[in-house]
Amino acid sequence: MNLVPTELNRQLATAVQYSVAADRFYITGKAGFWRLVGLGVLAFGIGAAVGIGFYGYSQVTRNSSSMDILSSAFSKALSEAHLRATAGGTVQIEPRELQLAKGQTISLDSNSRIFLDPKATVIADGEINVLTPSVSIPQSTTGRPTARIPAITNFTVFKSVPYEKGDVLTGWKFLTSAQKFPTSQYCYYTEKSDTSPLEPVVYIGVDEKLTRPKQLPNDFDINAAFNRCVWFNRDAP
Repeated sequence: MNLVPTELNRQLATAVQYSVAADRFYITGKAGFWRLVGLGVLAFGIGAAVGIGFYGYSQVTRNSSSMDILSSAFSKALSEAHLRATAGGTVQIEPRELQLAKGQTISLDSNSRIFLDPKATVIADGEINVLTPSVSIPQSTTGRPTARIPAITNFTVFKSVPYEKGDVLTGWKFLTSAQKFPTSQYCYYTEKSDTSPLEPVVYIGVDEKLTRPKQLPNDFDINAAFNRCVWFNRDAP
């Protein structure tokens, strides 16, 4: 068919040519896209397989190394362990009669202890030297025994020091006369009163410690009175 080469025909032919080329390029691009997707999936599968393989290998290797470390630790601990035990009991010797050859001796450990049966007998063939302890009996220089001094029990020794209108008394209380030091000590102040037959007493110290009573006489210096207490001197010869 012959077409008249007009301007309109030429534009139509060019448009059809561009449309065919565009369809061809679209089909080619779509095919390439799916081809690349297939290659990507294949590469992902290969990479995942390789990664899973390395992961499994690392797990197997780690477990084997852990077992090696654990076994070496156990072997080292067992090799360095020291077991200590103490045995107790009775050792019986059979036969019960032992004979030593001439010139033969027996030595025992200094820390060991040996107990013999009460019914056992020891027979020694030879000389035995028994060392008896020496006892010295003191001899009295006088022919008659000395008289025994009776012991005094439960007594108090007082020490008095004048202070103001009265005295400061310190008492050393002993339970027996054999004591070197008093059992307890106490100190108090006393003065005579013209209005009353009883002497007022103010306790100011016990066992070398100041004790303040609830009521004190007027203008009474308890610290000065406490300094006049005569306590027992334990350092005196």
